Amino acid sequence: MSKKPSLEDGALPSISQMLHRAVQTAADLHAGIAGPGALTPRQHAILEAVAAEEGATQSQLVAVTGVDRSTLAELVARLADRGLLERSRSTTDARAKQVRLTEAGRERLEATRPAAAEVDQALLGRLPEDKRARFLKDLGRLIAATPVAPAADPAGKTSGKTKKKSKKSKKSGA
Repeated sequence: MSKKPSLEDGALPSISQMLHRAVQTAADLHAGIAGPGALTPRQHAILEAVAAEEGATQSQLVAVTGVDRSTLAELVARLADRGLLERSRSTTDARAKQVRLTEAGRERLEATRPAAAEVDQALLGRLPEDKRARFLKDLGRLIAATPVAPAADPAGKTSGKTKKKSKKSKKSGA
């Protein structure tokens, strides 16, 4: 079996793969600390986002959480089925749904915050103390530099409108 590439021998691992492995590590740690039947990190993030902005639309939650539109819609539906969230038509946009915590959702969020904080501390505890603040700042920079993707419908098509060519422009080849 060949030796694993390392930074010491000049082989730079894929940053994307390292970030993916870090996410897997965080998810495994979360599952171990939070226990069976606990909210997933994404579910917790959605409840936190709704708690911070009661009545946010699902589109606003996509922007805040970074969860893609179709996944967020599915997660919100599941959380609503569990009685943790409620959805209603927006009063300002008939196409949008506003999301609010139910009382059960508020209680569940409060109950899960200690485990989420413990996971965060356990992850940060793997880093030298003097590097933690910089790590968090750099993660924030990576996230802030990520462009917001155009909204997509469930079929994966972007919501941006495209102009149809007029008959005149079709004939001219324009």
